Amino acid sequence: MTDRQFELPVDIRRKSEVVQDRLGLIIILTIFSMFTFLMFLLSVLLGNKLAEAAAALPNVKVLHEWHPYESTRIYDRNGSLIANIHGDEDRVVVPLKEISPNIQRAVMAIEDNRFYQHNGVDMRGTLRAASANFRGDDVQGGSTLTQQLVKNLFLSPERAITRKIAEALLAMRVERHYDKNKILEMYLNQVYWGNQSYGIEKAARRYFKKAARDLSIGESALLAGLLKAPEGISPYAYPKAARKRQLEVLGAMVTFGYITEDQRKNAEAEKIEFSRQISTPSKHPFFIQYVIQQLEEKFGESAVRQGGLKVYTTMDEPVQELAEKALYDEMDKIKFSGASEGSFIVENIANGHILALVGGRDFGKNQFNHATQQHRAIGSTFKPFVYLTAFRLGLITPESMISDSPVCFNNGYSNWCPHNWDGRYMGSMTIRKALTLSRNTPTVKLGLKMGIQPVIESARLAGIESPIDANFSSLLGSAGISPLEVITGYSTIARGGLYLPPTVLMKVEDSRGREIRLDRPQPERRFEQEPVYNLVSILQDVVEKGTGKNAIIPGRPVAGKTGTTDEMRDIWFTGFTTDMVGSVWMGNDKYVPLRGVFSSNSVTVWGNFAREYYKMYPIEVGTFPKPQKILVEKKFLGPKAELDIEKTQIAVPANATLGLPASPPEDPNYGYSPLHPGAGGFATNGDDTLNGELKPLVESGNARRTPSVAVPLPVPSTNGSRNAGSESGVN
Repeated sequence: MTDRQFELPVDIRRKSEVVQDRLGLIIILTIFSMFTFLMFLLSVLLGNKLAEAAAALPNVKVLHEWHPYESTRIYDRNGSLIANIHGDEDRVVVPLKEISPNIQRAVMAIEDNRFYQHNGVDMRGTLRAASANFRGDDVQGGSTLTQQLVKNLFLSPERAITRKIAEALLAMRVERHYDKNKILEMYLNQVYWGNQSYGIEKAARRYFKKAARDLSIGESALLAGLLKAPEGISPYAYPKAARKRQLEVLGAMVTFGYITEDQRKNAEAEKIEFSRQISTPSKHPFFIQYVIQQLEEKFGESAVRQGGLKVYTTMDEPVQELAEKALYDEMDKIKFSGASEGSFIVENIANGHILALVGGRDFGKNQFNHATQQHRAIGSTFKPFVYLTAFRLGLITPESMISDSPVCFNNGYSNWCPHNWDGRYMGSMTIRKALTLSRNTPTVKLGLKMGIQPVIESARLAGIESPIDANFSSLLGSAGISPLEVITGYSTIARGGLYLPPTVLMKVEDSRGREIRLDRPQPERRFEQEPVYNLVSILQDVVEKGTGKNAIIPGRPVAGKTGTTDEMRDIWFTGFTTDMVGSVWMGNDKYVPLRGVFSSNSVTVWGNFAREYYKMYPIEVGTFPKPQKILVEKKFLGPKAELDIEKTQIAVPANATLGLPASPPEDPNYGYSPLHPGAGGFATNGDDTLNGELKPLVESGNARRTPSVAVPLPVPSTNGSRNAGSESGVN
């Protein structure tokens, strides 16, 4: 019997089960295919978007011309920094070689340790930073220095994935076009360090008063720590937080091998001294204000505030400080008078350089620049231009005779009667004496003889540009003129008739050190020398024996003229030597009359300054040129009964001392120095044009006669301006 083999039973699948399995496989394959297709579409769309975004990104090659907003630095003529001018960002750019390695290493240790290894994006650093942040350690940020640079230069600060992608793309492009040292240099000069400091040079100077190249390890660690939150961990507002962050930076520098443990301990123990939190404004704000105005007129506001110009001005800072002290000391002494404001300008005669410009008492309280913006009546300070006109026209010499006697003018409606400060008249006198003692009626009579237009022409030639009304009160200084114009006019006289506009700019360089050409006007002959020399000889008498005695400098010739206005609202003195001219004004902005002061107070300011100036700079004593022999018609400009014209040869002896008359009048009153302003005259009401010759109503003594013809008289402006009123009371 053979063995029977048995087969194991077989589980036969039903047809329905097979169909179900196949259907499931199809569904899975379909879903996978759809997912793959969607991913493909998504990748295509994302690729297109990235391509579009990349195409829209800025061209990093522009960094070849990279130049951030930079402060304009202003220096005095000796190269001392006196001001920084900036817009929104106060920055000074320096090359990497001028930046201490300590701050370079500190920044890399805390911000981007693998700076010299990555290609703009550091995945290892990003993961490490994310892990540290997850643990709460917060050792360093995730962005590289290159990413931070492109974010500051090209991108908005918004937090978005698209910005991070753009940041990464730009960073890699920058790394392909620039070496690491250039990128680090741009970064350190670009970023904000707090305390209104942009760029490492400004930060070093603002925090520690030193250059970036001199930063120590401890100082560098503190500054590098500020990059996380420049104002949030400021050492001024949050010293403990700043110290904690500094220690973190020092620890990172040890960890990554930038410093040794001993160096860290020394840095931790280093006593750091901070400067003031906010930079102080210029010590000489009125001068700087005028410099900025001149720069903006030439180059525009943007270039001045952001262009990084280097401006070398004409200011001599020691001279500026002397001028400020002289003016402020005198103003402190006369506080009771109501003289709350003042100005003082000092100019070098040879080149027109303004050595000092003081425009007010306190810039913090009043930014109005009284030296350049103000236009006030100048009183008798204007008289030299009247006498210069008469010299130009050949009507007088310093020794010509003229009558100091009452005079009135009628315009058909009212009278204008200028008179002297003391209400009295001194009769016949020389032209020299009339100007030395600042008598009013002789000045007006000269104007009557010449007409007002030639006088205005002389003022224009000298450099005065402000409107001057064509009326005879202008002869006595009623026109509103700025102190800057006054010193311009007097410097023309001091230069022997050569006009040269004043300037505050010596040299200007752009941010790369290239000199920018400035227009340099050349001296221009405006007056013949002889009329000017005659005038200067009299202005010396004003100082030596007239109203300007407080300006005497022993052993050095000085010429000048005082000026006051009606009711003592303004007191002036403008004086000059052979090398320097200065103009002083004191008053107030309310146009209120002063009390208990005179033009001599302004002379005192000038004299105190000048004597100290020549102690500081013992310049060789010069002499004013002497007038030469002249042949003119000597005309006695007095009452009609005395108008006998005789042709006389007037000769100044060759050995005569300049400034003294050839034959001084024997008059006990000669040399008297009045210190009180004159009283005001009677203003007229009429038109502003000259029609015919003005006729004097009063010619001698108190005798008056009615003119046969009423002649219109130009009158002071009635537009309400308090700077151009009738100013007949002058000194």
